[in-house]
Amino acid sequence: MFFGRRFSETTDGDLVARAAEGDEGAFEELLRRHQDAVYRFALRFIGDAYEAEDVAQEVFMRLFQTAKRYRPRGAALRTYLLRVARNLCIDGLRKKRPLTMESPPEMSTAETPLDRLENAEAAERVARAVAALPDSQRAAVLLRHDQGLSYDEIARVMETTVPAVESLLVRGRRALRRRLASAR
Repeated sequence: MFFGRRFSETTDGDLVARAAEGDEGAFEELLRRHQDAVYRFALRFIGDAYEAEDVAQEVFMRLFQTAKRYRPRGAALRTYLLRVARNLCIDGLRKKRPLTMESPPEMSTAETPLDRLENAEAAERVARAVAALPDSQRAAVLLRHDQGLSYDEIARVMETTVPAVESLLVRGRRALRRRLASAR
């Protein structure tokens, strides 16, 4: 209980500065705040739980190694971490193709076995359709719909402009609709 309250009012920037000075508790708090989001993004982007864990670990290792140089510039730490995760995911995918989803994203619990089966099949179709998108469209779609980032935050993560993000989302959604319609 004390651990959660210890840093509850501390900003991410302050925690990074404290972690750079060797405060392990501050770094652990950063992990607590952001590890799930980074892992979820990597899992949905790559589709493999083990690789997603590796990406998340690498993201936080890089944060730890560069904490002394980290300077927030208007963007949230989460944006920075997701940018690093995106870059690592793309680098990993370039090294190995084809892309397959290990398991579909979890759906909410259904009331009947038939509902669960239909939901699992739908989730698998969506996961395959997302996995088939080009890297940039997949990243934009996941950052928007899975991570809930704004267009401006997505632009910062992807190191592009808001109009480019809008275009990626339009093309990505259109491609998803086509793939899902043809998969029925």
